[in-house]
Amino acid sequence: MILKKILLRNAEGFDSIVFSWATQNRIDVEIFDGKLNLFDIVDGLVILHTDHNILREHHDLREAFIKKGKESHQVDINGTLGAAADSLKFWLENNRPKAILIVGSDQLAASPRLRNYFDQFAKRIISQ
Repeated sequence: MILKKILLRNAEGFDSIVFSWATQNRIDVEIFDGKLNLFDIVDGLVILHTDHNILREHHDLREAFIKKGKESHQVDINGTLGAAADSLKFWLENNRPKAILIVGSDQLAASPRLRNYFDQFAKRIISQ
């Protein structure tokens, strides 16, 4: 499988949906506890958003990843879900991160498109 491990910052809201999806699809997932340096254990950052509305916190996190020479990818879940899922799949194939941090706003947790996005994404990566 091209997605080896997901790190999340907590187990609430948006992160709880990602955690649930990952465990259902047998993807290693853990909550970042802050004991180690984030940049030492994560190879890439994935920001999920709607209509390019990215939280300032996530924008700053992306800038920090860039400064550390780490890869990042942004996914707009309001776009075509199949194309968005393919885009992340190709990013994973090209960059081969061992562990990624996935972030998104808690407002996304209420969006049915988030679950639909993860369903589309699972169809593309689980068979690998």
